[in-house]
Parts: sequence; structure tokens; C-alpha cells
Amino acid sequence: MNISQIHLAPMVGRTDFFFRALIRILSKEINLYTEMITCDTFIHTDRKDYKVHPEEHFIAIQLAGSKPEMFSKCASMVKDNHYDEININVGCPSSKVVKGEFGACLMKSPDLLAEIIQSIKSQVDLPVSIKTRLGLDYDEDLSLLIELIDKTSKAGCRKFIIHARNAILGGMSPKKNRSIPSIRYHDALQIKNKYPHLQFILNGEINDLETIGMYVETFDGLMIGRKIYDDPMFLQNIYRGSNDMPKLSRTDVLGMYLQTISPHMKGKSNYILLRHLFGLHYNTPSSKKWKKLLHEVIQEEQSINRLLEFKEN
Repeated sequence: MNISQIHLAPMVGRTDFFFRALIRILSKEINLYTEMITCDTFIHTDRKDYKVHPEEHFIAIQLAGSKPEMFSKCASMVKDNHYDEININVGCPSSKVVKGEFGACLMKSPDLLAEIIQSIKSQVDLPVSIKTRLGLDYDEDLSLLIELIDKTSKAGCRKFIIHARNAILGGMSPKKNRSIPSIRYHDALQIKNKYPHLQFILNGEINDLETIGMYVETFDGLMIGRKIYDDPMFLQNIYRGSNDMPKLSRTDVLGMYLQTISPHMKGKSNYILLRHLFGLHYNTPSSKKWKKLLHEVIQEEQSINRLLEFKEN
């Protein structure tokens, strides 16, 4: 398996710098993505909050919005921040997204999406990708996605990340949208085969080595989100036998993580620094004890070094 085929899914409230730092320790080659950032937020927030650190590459920023002029402004700022790619969110079905008519709603506006891509390309010479769904609501016809790909690929998008299920708009929560619409890998594969000149990354319920083995060579890559968040050491199983990284113990990972984030701790609460570590001992005899200790250190703002004293069962 080509290790660069694995992508970490953008997850709101999860794929911040600190979680990405943890994942980069476990793999030097996995493709990283920021959490979804609206164009308005990116433009009006201190750029230091979105600084890319040298060890993070390859890293894409995921932007969300519906106004080409806002994407154009963001694009010049993205270049200054040294991201490797701009990814457009065309898959999120949250109520906020529906109200703002971006995210999955943009599947209904392929011409606008093409205009957005052109506005980005007018500012920067960076790859632009799209993360989207197979369709909207309960219609399993693929014509909406086909029109989207036809028009946006002509505008310059060569890479599509397909969450292989529909997005249900109008009331269904993002959590339910990740489970209730049926997963349809066969339809995603049909789309990939229709466009052999484009890149397609498969996303959605990729939670085990069997699924990875089935599709990693069929698509141009696989995007994994919550499985890696809940169980970051799962990456060791994916890359077993590769030269990407030597086998690391959980103690090794913890020590390397605390060393990596040390220059970035000033002004940050223990919650911000440590909240992504609850899954470090996922499904092990030490899991409950580890979570208890981590909770105490976070809640009571205890010395982070106390974590280094942890002994596995």
C-alpha cells in the first residue's frame, strides 16, 4: 500500500493543530486537513491561528462558503500561510450550513461552484479539491454529482473526495447524517470509473483493515476520520510493515507529543492541549484508568508531566 494514499478527514472541533501534531507523530506521510473553516472566519481571525508548521506538510485547508469573492480573499491569505491545497466543503449538512446555503447545499449550484474555483485559481497556483456526497436527501440518482464534477473539473478541480452516502438536508443532524443514509461504495466506484483522468478519494465508514484492503488500490486514496480520532494508534495497524514509521508504544507517542506541543503551550488550557488524547489507550485494559487520569489533569489544571508517570496495566 502506498502510504500517501491515506487522508485524515477534516472534522470540526477535532482536526486542529494539536490533533494534527499527534497524528503526524504516528505517520509522516498521511495527508492532513484542517477542520472546516468558513471564509468569513478565516478572513477575520488572526492568521497566527492558522499558521502551518513545517512538519505538517502535506496539509490542506478546508474552506466553506458560497461567495466567490470571499474565496478569492481567502486564497491570497492561504498562500501566505503555506498550505498545500485548498479543499472546498460541499458535503456538510448541518443546520448552520443549510441556513448559509453552503456545504452540501452547493451540490445544487455547480455553476456557482465552478465560479468559486475560478476565483481561487485567479489568486493562487494551488490545487483545489472538493469534498462532497453522492447526492442530496433520498434521491440516489447520481446526476447531481455528475453535473457537479463535469462543471468543476472544467474550472480546474482535479481531485474529489466522495463521502459515499447522500446528505439529508432540513433537520437531520450531522451525526445522523453519518449513519442513516446508506453507504454506497459501489456508486462511488461507478463515478470514479466514469472519470479515469480525475482523482477520487473514498470516504465514509472506513473503520477496519478489511475495508481498507478492499478499496485502497481501487481508489486514488482513502479518507478516514472518526476511527483515527477515537483510536489514533489504529494508524500503526494500517502502516504495519512499512518504512513510514517504526513501531511506537503509547508511552513513546505521549512523550513525543508533549515535546512537540511544548513551544505552543503558552496561554492554552489543559483541555485544549490534551483533549485529543482520550483515545490513546483505546480498547486496552488501561483505557479506563488512562481516561480517569487525563480527566483529572484537564479538569484540575494539574501538571501535564503527571501523564508521563502513567503505567499501563
